[in-house]
Amino acid sequence: MVDSPNKQLARAFLNALSKGDVDAMSKIISPDIEAVATGTSVLSAQRDYAAVLEAVASLKQATKDGIAVDIVSLTEEEDRIVCEWKGSSELVTGTPYNNEYVFIFYVKDGKVRRMTEYMDTKLADDVMGPLLAG
Repeated sequence: MVDSPNKQLARAFLNALSKGDVDAMSKIISPDIEAVATGTSVLSAQRDYAAVLEAVASLKQATKDGIAVDIVSLTEEEDRIVCEWKGSSELVTGTPYNNEYVFIFYVKDGKVRRMTEYMDTKLADDVMGPLLAG
């Protein structure tokens, strides 16, 4: 079964994120994107276009080889794609960072216009916090 264009876009987003590929991400997200990483962790924030690209770049710098993405489920309804996935990585400090996520993408005109991210925020604080503080 071939993915719809919206599902292909969601996969492309995760692929660019996993590699820290700012150039690819810049073509996937809308210039007026509204991205929210929920919660109160060190990674939680509301991000615009520039901040999303900055976060993608920092991910490449924080990990040894990016993030291995394992998509658990990918569901589409109209302009909304919900992706449940697991990420596995090793930070530059040698610490493993393996988190679980749900991303909700809203697509407009073939680009990600809005995105909401849910993750284990305690894990993000415990593992990413010391790296970001240092």
